[in-house]
Amino acid sequence: MDQSFSWLSNANYAKNSQNVVAAWQTISSIEGAWAPTFQTMPGYDKFFPEVGVRASFFNYFSQEEPSQTNNSAGTYDIGLAQDFLLANIFFRANKQISDELTVGLSVDVNGYFFLNTPEERYPVAGEADTNFLNEIAAAYSANYFHPFTDTQAVSLSWRASYVFSNPSYFTRTDNNLTGTYILNCTDKISLTPFASYRLAYYTDASNAPATADYNDQGTYTGTANGFYRRLDQQYTLGLGLNFQLTPELSSGLNFNYSKSDSTSRIAETGDFTNLTAGANWSMTYKFSEKEFVVEQNSECLGPYTRVDLGFGFVNNLESSQTLTGYVLPGITGSLANPSISINPGVRFDVSPGFNFTDWLGLELSGGILYNGLDHLNGNGTLTLDGGTEVIGGGGLSLTGRYIQVPVLLSSVFRWPGQGRWKPYLSTGFGFAYSQLQITQVDNTQTSDQFEEAYSPAFSVGSGFIWQVSDAVDFDVAYKLLGLINPSYAGLQAGVPLSNSVQFGINVRF
Repeated sequence: MDQSFSWLSNANYAKNSQNVVAAWQTISSIEGAWAPTFQTMPGYDKFFPEVGVRASFFNYFSQEEPSQTNNSAGTYDIGLAQDFLLANIFFRANKQISDELTVGLSVDVNGYFFLNTPEERYPVAGEADTNFLNEIAAAYSANYFHPFTDTQAVSLSWRASYVFSNPSYFTRTDNNLTGTYILNCTDKISLTPFASYRLAYYTDASNAPATADYNDQGTYTGTANGFYRRLDQQYTLGLGLNFQLTPELSSGLNFNYSKSDSTSRIAETGDFTNLTAGANWSMTYKFSEKEFVVEQNSECLGPYTRVDLGFGFVNNLESSQTLTGYVLPGITGSLANPSISINPGVRFDVSPGFNFTDWLGLELSGGILYNGLDHLNGNGTLTLDGGTEVIGGGGLSLTGRYIQVPVLLSSVFRWPGQGRWKPYLSTGFGFAYSQLQITQVDNTQTSDQFEEAYSPAFSVGSGFIWQVSDAVDFDVAYKLLGLINPSYAGLQAGVPLSNSVQFGINVRF
């Protein structure tokens, strides 16, 4: 088990067609990861899996816009509107192909949360969800490392990923190529000049909100969808000076120049030049360097029952409809392009099953996901028991709940062999009961009615089990749940997706 801490402080200077932004940013991170090695298992000595969690705190201590002469709010320090937390759960598996080439697969689940209250950020950012972005990134990577001498080497890294996002208009392909020259000046000091190229294309931008657009002279020209058919390119040149102070502690300085170009309809959105200078340190502590040894082999055949508990993240319930009449549970009126954002919640599952072989099993799972409501976006007029609310560009806060109860029959494919550590994949189909209840819109009470839906459902999952005794395993799992075309009053939400990360216990009989 590795535990690491890192801190990065950057001074940034960025310029686009509208603003010149100077900022001092710090990033403080803590990470815990489990990365076993398999030296005694034939064929696994160059396979390196890793699973862990990471929390990164982004703080902007000062940020000014010198070109902004009309600042009605008088808020030049807009750090309060931008401080946020990035919570990350990651699964990685790397395979060393040769002494110089390593390839890998990874899945990252990211949640972004503002660190301030809605009241604190409202003067600058307006109405904004606390959990303003969720992402799942599936990636393939390759790294080539070639030493010339004992003190000089080159590295070439490539990463191709597809990022599923909520809000969905951030969904994109994201690719990066980086070349680095490594010069070890001493056994503790190294110099690393590098160059990188990033290419990203946004693939699900039809529902992105229109935002204000300006020309190069700063004149307002209207509104546009800044994500539609958007292709971003970024070129970066950088230099790092690294100091290995102890085996566990390192520090460094960095200097970067970046130039970004975009086909976004909002010209200033993706076109900017950025200069960055910073300092960093990181510390990694290994709880144990003992080899992962299989003492008692087991094929884990026969019946079992698994109980899982964890966190559930639901994508927005959204539609491009224009609703009239009974638009949402307990709400009448008219509403165009409705979108309900949902807070993180909890998920609990019970899954009895049967393992037919060491690699194939079948299970019947039942569970419940409970999430609170956060925000309603759209345009229109809503009539509630307590009065009338007009909804516009900023949306309205919501109070209520969203419940899902899936029942699924799944096939489970495990890594074959008699190891204590077994990764697995699962796919399942079944049905789900779901319930949407809205009790309050902004400060206005509703009639507390709820709408129910029974719909087909599917699930895809991945994780691993770790055998701790002859009958008990620990379980870590990621699950994607999709409901097919549920309808809540007038809202037809398409295929709502839920992402869950769970920890559990598996008991074999």
